[in-house]
Amino acid sequence: MLGTEPDLVETYVETGEVRLVFWPVINHGNPSVFSSVAMECVGQQDLAAAWEAHNLLFENQASLWSADLDFYVGIAEQVGANRDTFIACYGSQDTIDHIMQLDQIRRDIGINGQPIFDVNGAGYLLGAQPFEVFAEAIEVVQE
Repeated sequence: MLGTEPDLVETYVETGEVRLVFWPVINHGNPSVFSSVAMECVGQQDLAAAWEAHNLLFENQASLWSADLDFYVGIAEQVGANRDTFIACYGSQDTIDHIMQLDQIRRDIGINGQPIFDVNGAGYLLGAQPFEVFAEAIEVVQE
């Protein structure tokens, strides 16, 4: 998705035609939970920074298996989040519960892996897809 995402954002999101929404899918145990919590906590401060954190987390996937609080704080600070606010959010059971609830909503409709893209309820795109596949699905939904 990271390869296709910039083109989708430029072509559809920035023009207001499409809204890109991230839903956590907890399919890799604690790394999925804590990465989703980190993105949520950054997003509570700045939505654009959350997408930057999202990209950094994907770029550093190999580090997630041994990541600790300092790793996630480093990501948050790198994208401009306030350290103390981030730590308070990251350590909150309410935040973890929220992430787990979002995951359960997806599981309830049969989504338990990634990447899966819901194109406005008209169908799902499975796996990383080229821009043209997304563009065709978006155009069909817009008709």
